Amino acid sequence: MRQTMKQIYYVIQTLLRGRGSNVIKTVSLTLGLFVGILLFARVAFELSYYNFLHRPAELYVAYLSGFEEMSEGKGAPYTFGPFSAAVRENFPEEVEDATILREKGESVYYCGDTRLSERTVYADEHLFPTLGIGVLAGKPGELSDPNAIFVSRALASKVAGSGNPADAVGKVLYADRKTPFNIRGVFEDMGDNTDIAFDAVIPMAVLWNAGRGGWGYDISYRSIVRFRNPSSGVKAVEGRLPDMLKRYIPDFGKKTGRNITFAFHPLERMHFDNSAVRTMIVVMSVLAFGILLVAAFNYVLISVSSLAKRAKAIGVHKCSGATDGDVLRMFLMEAFLILLVSLGLVALLMWQFRDFIEDMASARLSSLFTWQTVWAPALAVGLVFALTGVLPALLFASVPVTQVFKRYSERKTSWKRPLLFIQFAGMAFVSGFLVFVLWQYRMVMTKDVGYNPDRVATCWFKFGGGHDNAAAFFRNLPMVESYGAANQLICSGYSGDTFDAGDNRKVDTRIEWVDPGFVSMMGIRLLKGRDVAAEGEILVSEEFVRQAGWTGDPIGRQVSYYDGSKMTVAGVVPDYSIRSAYESQLPIMLIAARGSMHHYLRLKEPFDENLRKLNEVMKEAFPADDAVFVSLRGRLDRQYSGIARFRNAVWLASVSILLIALMGLLGYVNDEIRLRSKEIAIRKVNGAQASEVLAMLAKEVWRVAVPALCIGIAASWAVGAKWLEQFNEYAYLDVRALVYVALGIWAAITGCVLIRAGRIASDDPVRSIRME
Repeated sequence: MRQTMKQIYYVIQTLLRGRGSNVIKTVSLTLGLFVGILLFARVAFELSYYNFLHRPAELYVAYLSGFEEMSEGKGAPYTFGPFSAAVRENFPEEVEDATILREKGESVYYCGDTRLSERTVYADEHLFPTLGIGVLAGKPGELSDPNAIFVSRALASKVAGSGNPADAVGKVLYADRKTPFNIRGVFEDMGDNTDIAFDAVIPMAVLWNAGRGGWGYDISYRSIVRFRNPSSGVKAVEGRLPDMLKRYIPDFGKKTGRNITFAFHPLERMHFDNSAVRTMIVVMSVLAFGILLVAAFNYVLISVSSLAKRAKAIGVHKCSGATDGDVLRMFLMEAFLILLVSLGLVALLMWQFRDFIEDMASARLSSLFTWQTVWAPALAVGLVFALTGVLPALLFASVPVTQVFKRYSERKTSWKRPLLFIQFAGMAFVSGFLVFVLWQYRMVMTKDVGYNPDRVATCWFKFGGGHDNAAAFFRNLPMVESYGAANQLICSGYSGDTFDAGDNRKVDTRIEWVDPGFVSMMGIRLLKGRDVAAEGEILVSEEFVRQAGWTGDPIGRQVSYYDGSKMTVAGVVPDYSIRSAYESQLPIMLIAARGSMHHYLRLKEPFDENLRKLNEVMKEAFPADDAVFVSLRGRLDRQYSGIARFRNAVWLASVSILLIALMGLLGYVNDEIRLRSKEIAIRKVNGAQASEVLAMLAKEVWRVAVPALCIGIAASWAVGAKWLEQFNEYAYLDVRALVYVALGIWAAITGCVLIRAGRIASDDPVRSIRME
């Protein structure tokens, strides 16, 4: 123990004496660990979805395939409304419980005059027992009452104004200021690591009373089943499902002529099965590993560069009885202390910039760092310690005791170059990948969506008096330039169904109901024909025409619905974007209708001021309603908030790795100058110019930098191409952009070498020889 304390004391004194290089080590490790730990924590977070639920391995999601536009592969995690109840009733031995839910999105509630926008789902009374979410107040069975609502602990605190969830029970929330819901229960907050997040639960009975959710239609519901023994129960239920469904849907599977099937897949895998998520995990892991490797090797480079200075001290230790093991422990302790200080600084940075970090990671710090996800940051720290501690310690421990009697001079630089190579390659890789991200982000934010969203404000609002009354009201407002109405938000993807285009051709299409004038108001071009003018007329997109197999003029053709009703094509519009760039273009059908409740207004300039005035007018005209217009451009931009956050993360990684690599380069140049000062002086005495000395030093760095930059840029191309696979639409990056990145890094490296070596190159050679 006493010997250990002496070693700790000596290590601390050594660190204080060499504080210049130790500050650089600490800064580089702090930068590397800060970014690396965040990225690894995010990876662990992505892999931990739904682990906050009770026994999540028993939870399975029903997938339906072959229905309407669904493929016959794995399908989608949606089903019919009565599905969960039927599974509970027919398979009591295999199924412990099952729930059905439907996501409602952000819904507005009023508690008095307080406006609350909360994530909402419809669900039955089996939601909480099935998922294992704790109910803090109330009974889950009360969720069968269509007038009830259950709220999360966080929402209960807003409503009650206290920390006691039970205080919220009995209070009334008004949906859109009209429909009252009595708070009957409070449940525990959902974790951030879920795709099905909600703070309010409305009874599924609300939809059942409206005629929604029958067998054979309306597949907008998620069925989550808790199996007693998944290893045997899942296959048993899947095998008997067709017989069960025939009892409820005699003509099941005959609507489209496809092979409609059900299957169960683990809830824990639902998030990871998304190809975009898997790609993001791979990319973030590569980035995290790369920056940690660069930071660690920068530490090693600086540490081992001090070998010539510290060799004599090590020899003295060994003369005093220290063994190789003692020296090894001493340098491991030194690395541990620096790592400990760096981790403290990382924690301080995370706390100081927690708002930025939580926005970038789209998760709270408390969710990123839990006992279930801490393994990833711990792995990162362990990797860094293994490299920064073990490698230098082994090298220093191997210094022979004879070094105390002679001057140590390390002239071999071959061991330094691989370390420098890794740093240069890492810098080129991250910078090149950043170009991919910036290029794609610019493309999705500026791409032509097929309509003009500028100065457009939208609001879903049921207007008394019908369409003509609404149109007259809005068109008479001084800030309104033009008006149109539809049934859905234009970037929401629309609802879908299957239509008969003739010649036994079925087209799975996205459908929307629009009023005459909506198309021209939104700036959607007409390629053929005219706009819809009366009910029974439709506009179809180019993709619809292609899938329908129409070779002649499509104007005047008819399409049929499954109930036999027919509609006539009045015009053809271009394929315009109704979903994000992540998803493929689908056929579109616009059906003539009046009375749609999603209002679109193109406002006059200045847009922001007129939007504010518009909402003031709506509040005065309809004080008992929640009619708030929002910017359509803002909604479109929010589709790519994930790319924006990822762009910020890559920016942070790029800046960090650039600083780390340049610190390593400066350390390398300093060491070379120190070791070669006599050689440089002799060259100058023999007639060498300062420019020739600088060229000599620069060329040695170039021998390392050029191949490293080529490999780093090539790696960024490979990883960038992989990252772009998650998008259906992506920008084709000009290879010259990566060449410019490589040239920019090469120029920065050269500049550092010339600036740092400029003094010694122009110094008096006699003075250098005398000092040597």
